[in-house]
Order: sequence, then C-alpha cells, then structure tokens
Amino acid sequence: MNKVVRNVFLLFFTLCTYTLQAYQGEIGNISGRLLLDETWERHVYLSLVESFEKEFSFSNNLIVGSSEMDSLGNFRIALDNVPSHWSMFRLHVVKKGFSPKYLVLGSREENYLFIIAKQDSEIRIFNTDGMPIFENAEIEGAPYMETFGYIARLSEYPNAIDYDNSLVEKEFIEDVVSEKLKMVADTCQNSLVSLYALYKTDFLKDFQKDPDFYSNYLAKTSKEDNPYFNSFRRQFPDSKKFSWLLVLSISILGILLSAWLYISKKSKPKVKTLSVQERKILDLLQKGMSNQEISDACNIELSTTKSHVGSIYSKLKIKSRKQALDIKIK
Repeated sequence: MNKVVRNVFLLFFTLCTYTLQAYQGEIGNISGRLLLDETWERHVYLSLVESFEKEFSFSNNLIVGSSEMDSLGNFRIALDNVPSHWSMFRLHVVKKGFSPKYLVLGSREENYLFIIAKQDSEIRIFNTDGMPIFENAEIEGAPYMETFGYIARLSEYPNAIDYDNSLVEKEFIEDVVSEKLKMVADTCQNSLVSLYALYKTDFLKDFQKDPDFYSNYLAKTSKEDNPYFNSFRRQFPDSKKFSWLLVLSISILGILLSAWLYISKKSKPKVKTLSVQERKILDLLQKGMSNQEISDACNIELSTTKSHVGSIYSKLKIKSRKQALDIKIK
C-alpha cells in the first residue's frame, strides 16, 4: 500500500514539474565563440536595452547575464533573467582593466553587438579576426538579424554621402531612406525589428505627412504589450481620446455660447420698443441735455418731455440718466 501511495505521489510530482516547465517555457541561451587578442578580458556580458530611446544608455543594473570564455573563446549565457517578450540586448566585451560598463562607440575599438532576442531564443554568435570585434560577426538562430543589420546600414547611408552643400539633395536622400525603412517596418515579420526600422526615421515629423501609415501600423501592432511599443504609442495622440475630448470641448463651447446669447438677449435693453420720439429723446439724454433743453429741442411741453423720459426708463428697465448713457441706440 505504501509503495502504491509513493508511486502515485511521484507521478503527481512529475506531472506538476512538467506542467510548470511547460508554462514557464524553455530557457534559451546566447552562445558562440569570440576571437580576441590578449588585450581583452576573457568575459562577455549581456545587458538589456530598455527602450530604443536608450539605445546607448548603460549601467551595471542592466546586465542580465555574463559568461567566462574558455581558451578557444567559447561562451554561453543563459537567458533565464530576460523578458519572455522580444527585447533588445547588447552583447559586449571589455578591455583589461576596465569595468563591465565600458563601451566604445564608432571606432576600431567598438566592443558591442546589438541582439534582438527573448527568453526562449537559441542564438549562436561567431566573430572573425579583425577590428572592430563584431564587424563581421555571424549570427545563427536569428534570421531576422539580417534585416536588423540592413536597417542599421540603411539608416547610416544619408550620413555617408558628400552632398556638396546641396540641402535639396540631402533632403531627397533622407526621404527615400525614410520610405524604405517604413517599407521594412510594414513587412518585417519580427515585431521589434519592425519597430526598430521606424525608430531610425524621424517618425514624428513623418507622421504629419503620412498619418494613415502610422494609424494603420499602430492598429496592426495594438496587441504588442511591451516597453518598446508602449513608449512608441505614447508619442502619438490617442485618436479615441482625442475624439472624445473634441466632442466634449465642442459641447461645452456650444453650451457656453448658448448661455451667453440667452443672457445677452435677455439683458439687452429693448430699444426697439421705443417710439421714434422716445429714441430721439434718449439720444439727447445721452448728450447730457436737461429736460428743459430737450423740450426746447423737440418743441414740446416740459411735462410731455418728462412723460417721455419716464416711459423710456420704464421700457428699458433703468432708473437714472447714468444708466441711460450705457444704452446703445443702434
């Protein structure tokens, strides 16, 4: 009986372990062989690039894996500490005597290679003799890196041309390159490599000229939930939110305008209710004439003038000459 219980327990434990591993997914690795001379440390580091805006930012906290290299330059870095979604990484080595965050950009001493990977990736990297170290690196297990390399080379093309001070030619080349990069973004199967292509353009400027492309691209990648796409989306107006704000703003403006017209109409003196003689007398009142002067000007009795003035005050709902000065006759 005890043996049966033990076997059942072992079977249950095995099934739970298998299920957990299946749920977590397999842990991949980045491995390969690097040919380095004696000036380099025999250590390779893998660091996370948190967003495309921080492509060259670095700190020790971003190192997610590392590996010693054997005498032949072989290394292997497990990807157990990296995200399960597609992410950008930097593989780099350092000169002897320098800290792990030592990076060299744009020279023969350049010491890094960008990699697009995720937790279950199986990637192998081999370099060749020569400098920079990763210039002619071969990458296996990540066919999308060919497109990534093409994007990097294409984006640098406008800077490699001598334009002979021709701004028109420079702008033309930049526009052509931008359209090619957008085409890559639209057709690339790897979502993050696709986004990288757009980051190599001035996409906010281009958005003003071609909003439909970006609207379609954002719709197509709406299910991509990671820091790279989330950062990208935040740079564009939220169309739904914008629409609701526009409707709300127009509604509030309409209400305020209606209220102003109502109050204005209600408070506006009813000058049109005055007779022709009363309007003439109101005009004389505004010129500062006394009742007697108005009587003489209109050739009417003083009592009649006073009666007209009283009628004017009543119709316009005012109580003094001072208030009469603010009334517009026309």
